[in-house]
Amino acid sequence: MDTSQAGATVAAVGSMAYGSHCCFVSADEEIVRLAVHSYVRDGLSADDRVLCLLGRRDRTWLMSTLSEGPAWPAEREADGSLVVVDVGATPLWEGEFSPEGMAQTFFAAVEQALADGFRGLRVCGDMTWGRAGGVAYDDLHEFERLAGLGLPGRRAMGFCLYDPREFSSVQVDAQESLHPLVAGTGRARPPSLQVTDTTKGLRLIGEADVATRALLEEALRRATAAQSGRDLVVDLSALEFADLGAMESLYRTAAALGPDRRLVLRAAGPAVRKVLDLLGWSGAGGLVVDGDRPSGERSGGTQ
Repeated sequence: MDTSQAGATVAAVGSMAYGSHCCFVSADEEIVRLAVHSYVRDGLSADDRVLCLLGRRDRTWLMSTLSEGPAWPAEREADGSLVVVDVGATPLWEGEFSPEGMAQTFFAAVEQALADGFRGLRVCGDMTWGRAGGVAYDDLHEFERLAGLGLPGRRAMGFCLYDPREFSSVQVDAQESLHPLVAGTGRARPPSLQVTDTTKGLRLIGEADVATRALLEEALRRATAAQSGRDLVVDLSALEFADLGAMESLYRTAAALGPDRRLVLRAAGPAVRKVLDLLGWSGAGGLVVDGDRPSGERSGGTQ
């Protein structure tokens, strides 16, 4: 473990006080373990109740992390100072998730901690708990916003773990903007766009933005040549985000194919369709969204 990063992590956690709302971004498991252990240990030492919300990192991971130092997780669960919730198995809400309802549940937990004799409440959340509980990202973001608005003036703080392997860079950007305190090792992650060849063209995985523009355009040039005489099919089923520049690259590639070929976008999401419609590019210049082709019409070549 990088000792300077370890020291920065402990310092960031140690700087938190009631009202703090921290977005901790890291894919480094050692650093995340250190951060969680430090945060929980500090809370238990200060006679706070600590509420841990689990997602991809499960109970086994948490208990092994807390057992690496003087946190005594089993004893602390027994006396109510440590509360562990596997959100996927035991949601904190009834029926459909509501950001407003979840925020009220959070604030009620603060009052309950005080009524039970604790100095305050610390919440530590692996934010993949949202996905585990079937919560849409936009609703998770709205809950974070409401929780952040309600933290000042309450004897509570929130420590939110965002693994950049689990959230897109757009989502991480939004969370970093939302939280007053940002810490961690950042976005140590593989390239945000992966391109794989298929028998009919390409499959795009991840995020197509300015950072990956050259990769996308080179892949389109290669696929255009490989599919000579046939339509070029680009599978977007695993594409999480595409900026306007990426859409323009697809449109220009389609326009360059010639009158007898088209670039077919397969499994385009609502956001991509909306941009193409607004710009008038869908069906223009040889760019076709798969579901928009006339009934019975097939792409050129073998489909």
